[in-house]
Amino acid sequence: MLDVAPVMPVISMRSGGGPRAAVRAAGAIAEAGLPLVQIALDAPAAWEAIERIRSEAPHIVVGAGALTDAEQPALARAAGAEFLAATTADPALRAAMRATELPHLPSVATVLDAIEVHGEGYTDMVLHPAAALGGLRHLQALAAFAPGARFAAAGGLTPADLSGYLAAPNVGCVIADWLVPRDAVRRRDWDRIRRLAAVSLTLSTPTVRLERAL
Repeated sequence: MLDVAPVMPVISMRSGGGPRAAVRAAGAIAEAGLPLVQIALDAPAAWEAIERIRSEAPHIVVGAGALTDAEQPALARAAGAEFLAATTADPALRAAMRATELPHLPSVATVLDAIEVHGEGYTDMVLHPAAALGGLRHLQALAAFAPGARFAAAGGLTPADLSGYLAAPNVGCVIADWLVPRDAVRRRDWDRIRRLAAVSLTLSTPTVRLERAL
């Protein structure tokens, strides 16, 4: 999953636009060249947003992000999610994600979390909240204790952080929560969202490819 694109967009359902707006935002992000989006499970409308993107924009790989509860993976799969990404280091949540048989990213925060998750056979995982945990210095510590792990850095990051994080040898991608601002959704400014995605793509100097194997 970390090789699909260096920037993994996440759309918060707290932006106030509802499922229809999530479809439009996801379409704008895809137009900029990013082939997948996460819908954050941070509001009840998230399930419908996943369903609508899957049915109305089948060219977009849609996943469920910000998973925190062991009940969510099965619900996400039922809604049509094609992958899962957690933000809580919870063994029960990891087990529930595995049970869906969907591609998924468990979450870690500490070195001990990373060692435990890596010991379960995972090589790719989310580091959340990356900025609050110490950013690149924390990633260096993780590289020393879990040298086979790669991370999707998430939480508290901005476009200015992209090049630094992506240059770290154990970072596969950055989860971008800044691409769908609340005011852009309120104004239905889909072109602004497309531009933000395009700028982030340029800053990350990626080679992007669509992996329907997800």
